[in-house]
Amino acid sequence: MHMKKVLVASNDAHTRGWLRSALLGLDAAISEIPLNELQAQLAKGEVELVVLDGGRSPEVLTQIVENANATGQEIALFLVVESEALPGLRLPIRLTSDFMVRGGTSDEVAARVRQLLWPGEEATEQELVRVGALTINLATYQAYLEGEPIDFTYLEYALFTFLVTHPNRAYSREVLLRRVWGSEYYGGSRTVDVHVRRIRAKVGAELSNRLVTVRNVGYLWRSD
Repeated sequence: MHMKKVLVASNDAHTRGWLRSALLGLDAAISEIPLNELQAQLAKGEVELVVLDGGRSPEVLTQIVENANATGQEIALFLVVESEALPGLRLPIRLTSDFMVRGGTSDEVAARVRQLLWPGEEATEQELVRVGALTINLATYQAYLEGEPIDFTYLEYALFTFLVTHPNRAYSREVLLRRVWGSEYYGGSRTVDVHVRRIRAKVGAELSNRLVTVRNVGYLWRSD
């Protein structure tokens, strides 16, 4: 599983905010737009799922997504409609899609969107670690900052993830070598320092401030 790009489209700011909140627990980068920007946004080719407020007449908006999908973008669609739209509702047959009648719960939105984005491979909340704009996906060994992947090496990822998931406790370089590099590693303990410097450079100032050097000991991750 990898982080997906989700576009929430609605003219109602409250609806956009509610849908965004419902999706925050997913491993997804979420953006919001009013409906009149839908076609232009899809033309950029950077969307994998559209969460669309279709109201009572979703046909024209649905067609915009279908047309974009026909260019080879492989866009999925999740429609939120009013009950009045049900008699004439037609889901597109050329793209993966689902719908919900307005008034459903946030949990229903999240469950249906997970199935659209990651059928059969949904990550659980226990597999996602979030710190501000940082997301670590423990299931896929990937980390994202503001939706963009962090170019960690495997050992950088492993060291960073170990510290983040064991917060507020100082670990010596020797312990980190055993826990991350393994008991068969015979290199010097200063290799930990090298990896910490690289991690700090990649995660930015705000997060690097949480990765604290403990004098004469090693390192800890400060959770708050």
